[in-house]
Amino acid sequence: MASTGENETPARGVLHRLLSIFAEVKPREVFSVLVLTLNVFLLLTGYYLLKVVREPLILAGGGLEIGGQKLDLDGPEVKAYAAAGQALLLVGVVRAYGAMARRFGRMQLTTALTLFFAGNLVLFFFLARLGVPLGVPFYLWVGCFNLTVIAQFWSFANDVYTPEQGKRLFAIVGIGSSLGAMFGAQIAKRVYVPIGPYNMMLVAAGVLLACLWLTYLVHRDDLAGPGGGPQKADAPPGGAAGGFKIIAGDRYLLLIAALTLVLNWVNSTGEYILDRTLIESATSALGQESAPGAAAEAAPAAAEGADPGAPLAAGAPVYLVDPDASRLLEGKIAAVKGGAFDVEAGGKVVEGAEKGLVHPRTEKGKKAALGAIIGTFKGDFFYWVNTLGVVLQLFLVSRIFKYLGVRFALFILPAIALLGNASLAVLPALAVVRVAKIAENSTDYSVQNTARQALFLPVGRDAKYSAKAAIDTFVVRAGDVLAAVGVIVGQVLALSVRHFAMVNVALALAWLAVVVGIAREHKRRAADEQDAEDLKAA
Repeated sequence: MASTGENETPARGVLHRLLSIFAEVKPREVFSVLVLTLNVFLLLTGYYLLKVVREPLILAGGGLEIGGQKLDLDGPEVKAYAAAGQALLLVGVVRAYGAMARRFGRMQLTTALTLFFAGNLVLFFFLARLGVPLGVPFYLWVGCFNLTVIAQFWSFANDVYTPEQGKRLFAIVGIGSSLGAMFGAQIAKRVYVPIGPYNMMLVAAGVLLACLWLTYLVHRDDLAGPGGGPQKADAPPGGAAGGFKIIAGDRYLLLIAALTLVLNWVNSTGEYILDRTLIESATSALGQESAPGAAAEAAPAAAEGADPGAPLAAGAPVYLVDPDASRLLEGKIAAVKGGAFDVEAGGKVVEGAEKGLVHPRTEKGKKAALGAIIGTFKGDFFYWVNTLGVVLQLFLVSRIFKYLGVRFALFILPAIALLGNASLAVLPALAVVRVAKIAENSTDYSVQNTARQALFLPVGRDAKYSAKAAIDTFVVRAGDVLAAVGVIVGQVLALSVRHFAMVNVALALAWLAVVVGIAREHKRRAADEQDAEDLKAA
């Protein structure tokens, strides 16, 4: 464990004083908490680069169908169904991870995972260059990557710090998570068009290698500290039992698993509501009566194989991205140069063809235009989610933990989810969905995430690695699978967005009931831990 440094000279440097603004940090802890914060900052930056790449690939490429009188885009449904595939993959991932955790020390385990995923990104890059469709495979991979790598990071942090240290320092480490998510989303929004999605994969691979080096620095610092760090670090963290068996035999872990299941069920259903509303809004300007073939007869048609960004002749029919309104419009080129295009609906002018806002009125052009809308909207959405998350993490999380406690923090997100989905059930508009999901996701990534990680502080080392890996991977995706089943049932029953929101209201109530159970069990464990400390002191 990392030394507390209580017996060291408290030479409070600039960094020490800065960190003390957010939480109580002791001199010997400054290095490890800063490096861990930078590590998770880079991890989340890389993840959000990949997340923004993933969205257009799955939504615009999953089930788009053009050629008749209307657009049939089932990208949101494909995205929801893919969660079932992720859950199946994660059964194997959890078992493989448990086997590795029983054999290798924590640094060997982290190295193997990091190099594996970085190599996968390079492979995806070359497959994309060969023209291999990546929408669904990459979506499945990102889900496994995110859960496994982030779970491994927090397992490592739980292993380095004692429960007392974790309660103080996780609020600071969480700042890196929130900042990384915010900057990753903003960077992705800015570089998506200039460098393209596949080069962003290589950037993320480089970020992973940097994270591996930072993990090694903290590992080495822990080895140099007192408290049995070297012996613990070299010992394989996984116990004799697998992660699922450990969970089944512990009521506290079962409740955490139930919390994770319901949380992700609600969140994934909410993501489906957002995606469905976005796609409906994006295509709302293209009425049933709009016939691309007829429009092409009134002006020079764009070549079917033309590059969506290539110059087009004056008068050529085009699809126009209206990112501010999240709509896809039809129009014609008003000038060959200058980037001004006359939109038939109201004569609006859209500037900036060079920014990917204008695409030829072809199947390829429509896919590219929808991808641009989705990428722009999602990048902006993720930016605001993570900006608010950073504010919460910086100024509220440590204070909530200090004055109200971990147990109180667990009630905040389900209350927000309940209020947001109740609002959607009344008014299921894109603006309402956007605000509700920004509030929900930002709280999830800050208050809820830090509180959930802190729940593993009073458990054994095998639970911190094997059981936590099972919960943070398989159980998370099991919640997504339940959401996917709900989507399938909703499609069969022709349920509206309002109906899905009402389902989430009921789930949020169940979520609150689970939190009550966790709070009681956590209070009991905290009391037992205090009794043990008192016995040691005596």
